[in-house]
Parts: sequence; structure tokens; C-alpha cells
Amino acid sequence: MKKLFLLISLISIISCEQTISKSENELLIERNNAIVSKNFEAYNTGNFEVFKSTISDDFTFTLRGELDISGTYNYQELLMAAGAFQSLLKNGWRGNVDKIISGINGSVIVLTGEAEGVNGGYNNDYIWLYSINEEGKVSSITEYLSDLLFVKQLYGQEICGEKKSMQKL
Repeated sequence: MKKLFLLISLISIISCEQTISKSENELLIERNNAIVSKNFEAYNTGNFEVFKSTISDDFTFTLRGELDISGTYNYQELLMAAGAFQSLLKNGWRGNVDKIISGINGSVIVLTGEAEGVNGGYNNDYIWLYSINEEGKVSSITEYLSDLLFVKQLYGQEICGEKKSMQKL
């Protein structure tokens, strides 16, 4: 009986000391969250040395939409496009991260931008879709934004036509 009690006590102590280890997927998700946080913060503050350290050699940045600047850029082309974008702003651009959703192959950042465009306030909403390779480098970013707000506030173009509502359709 003493041996049985001792055995049960020992098993209880050992089971209480076990730590729960994270799965491989949980570790990848944490890694990806850290990578995109570092990458976006570097972009947001203009620290392109750090930004470049987080991207792969074959990195691409794609701006989705129908703008004249929509398309896919490599790192050097992105730097030129970012400079052109900054020229349309009075005091620069600042992105505010609302949410980061990370998975095993990448992450999504939901953010709002704050800026004063040449034609007034430019507070656009964005989605940045990140793909991360096996080496833990950002291989691509795809950006989604409101084309209409961009054209109106940065290019000064008016949107023509009557505003439709669901009742008028």
C-alpha cells in the first residue's frame, strides 16, 4: 500500500511539473507575427535598412487596384514608388496597425493611414497581405486600399456621376 501511495504521489508531482509545449504551427505563427511587425514598423518609420533585412532576395510588392501606379515592384522599384507617394503628401504618411492576423505561411495587417494629401485629408484603410518563405523572410506583400480616395485626395480628380444608393438601384 505504501508503494502504491508513493507511486501515485510521484506521478502527481511529475504530471504537475510538465510544461505544455507549443506546436510547430504555433511557433511559425509567432515567428511570422514578429517578422511582419518588424517589417511594417521599419517601412512605417522609413528605416529601409531594417526593412531590407526582413525581405527575401526575390521580394515583390504588389499594389492592387486600377491606379496608374498599381502593379508589382521589386525592392528598388518599391523605393522609387514610395518616394513618389510621399511627394503627394504634405507631411508624410503614418500607418496605424489595427490588427495582425498570422498564419503558418504569412500574415495580414489591417491598418489605417493618416496623412494630409495635396488635396486634403488622406486617411485610407489598408490590408497588407504578407507571404513568408521557409527562411523566415518576407517574399511578397500585396497591398489593398481605396483607389477612389487615393485619386480624389492625392490626384485631385473628382469622381463623376450621381452617387447611387441601394434604393436607387
